[in-house]
Amino acid sequence: MAGSEENLLKEYFDGLSGQVEEISEIKLNAAIRSGMSGPRSYRISAGKRYSIGIAAVLAIVILFAFPWIGKQAEPQNAQSPLVSAQSSNAFEAYRKVASGNITVSSAIDAGLVQRISGASAQQNGYVLTVDGIAADRKGILILYSLQNNTSRKSQVNRLQLAGEGYSAVNYPNGWSPKDVQPGITLGYEVLQWGGDFRSLPDQITFELNLGEKTKTATSSGVKPLAQLSLPITLDHDKMAKTGELIHVDRTLTIAGQEVDVNEVYISTTGIYVEEEYNPQNSKQIFGLLNPRMLLGSEDQFMSLSSFRTLVVEGKKSLVFANDNNSKQPLRLQIDGIHALAKDATELIIDTEKQQIIKAPDKNLKVSVNSTAEGSTMILEYYTPLPTTRFSDSIILLLDDEFKDASGQVYSTIMSDISIPARKESSDKAALPPTLYYYALGKAKLPQPLTFTLNGYPNPLKETVSLSIRK
Repeated sequence: MAGSEENLLKEYFDGLSGQVEEISEIKLNAAIRSGMSGPRSYRISAGKRYSIGIAAVLAIVILFAFPWIGKQAEPQNAQSPLVSAQSSNAFEAYRKVASGNITVSSAIDAGLVQRISGASAQQNGYVLTVDGIAADRKGILILYSLQNNTSRKSQVNRLQLAGEGYSAVNYPNGWSPKDVQPGITLGYEVLQWGGDFRSLPDQITFELNLGEKTKTATSSGVKPLAQLSLPITLDHDKMAKTGELIHVDRTLTIAGQEVDVNEVYISTTGIYVEEEYNPQNSKQIFGLLNPRMLLGSEDQFMSLSSFRTLVVEGKKSLVFANDNNSKQPLRLQIDGIHALAKDATELIIDTEKQQIIKAPDKNLKVSVNSTAEGSTMILEYYTPLPTTRFSDSIILLLDDEFKDASGQVYSTIMSDISIPARKESSDKAALPPTLYYYALGKAKLPQPLTFTLNGYPNPLKETVSLSIRK
């Protein structure tokens, strides 16, 4: 961290604790968790689009005692709201952390983030503080800090928004642990709602669990170091009025297949494009090839990537990053589709002979690893050469169920197990295969087994474009 940035963070948190000796920052990994892709700029640098003026910081010293010092660990409890030592540019420290995320940084620049008066929760030497939120119809942006007053190198193992009855109200996404070093760590989350925003309660809870930093995923049976939560109040009327809803209602024809683009919602947490594949298509579409939003003119534009796909209440939407400071023209561009003929989505395998009987192409190999605990099928997908950066944008995905030769139906279970060491290929020009593991159980199944492909990398290239905002 540069000296000026460190000083800024220290000024920001001087009022919170005189014991803080080290301030650390993290940039949350958006790809993944799905994570969130930043923009790629053409001719126009995104950094030049912003000028940051730093006003003088009005220092307000807040004194409070840390109840865990010299005592046993106490149950978590919500603290009284604290008045943060912040000026009108209260979120400048967060903006630096989120500098690689155009959606978050531009929301801060545009003044769309609502300041929260430092409500905090503590447990076992950890303090969670929510400093700002911005909610809309599709999701919520949260700026928060984690203060680690222990010597442990910790990580956030679980994070969610809970409604009534402790059930999650955010859309489920893959989660990667996030490091929390001793000192103060600034973080941000952009979470999508798992249902219609109108069904959300007036108050939700921001929850996270902290555990020891490990090289492997933390077991669900391990007791967390701390379980922290804070209430967040939602303003449904404000959420309903936030953003811009555009009724596009256009059909794109890509590689002979129809893709309907219905509504587009442009707001604080991103750009949401509702899409639908025509059921009369001759091919099964698994996904779009390199979908992106182009912000700007035909020859000077910024590319905003798609980083997530949502299926909420039966409607599928692509989520793109958004520049909240810009009202420039916006157009959707797609380079093709991943699709197979509908009669080619069957994958038939004799697992006893370790032989593929039917597959879309020659890029798959199968093997079976058997132990006393049962058998695991390993599918190896070999990416054909030459490849492109978008060749693996769609992965192999099997349906939730498969059947044996007698017609008996079983659940498809992905199994992450220890597989014997594999000999590396001597062909240095070839890409290593992508491996997929599926548990078959202990029973001897009538052969062959029939699986249905719900995803398969088979790009059909054709570039199309659609104007969204003029």
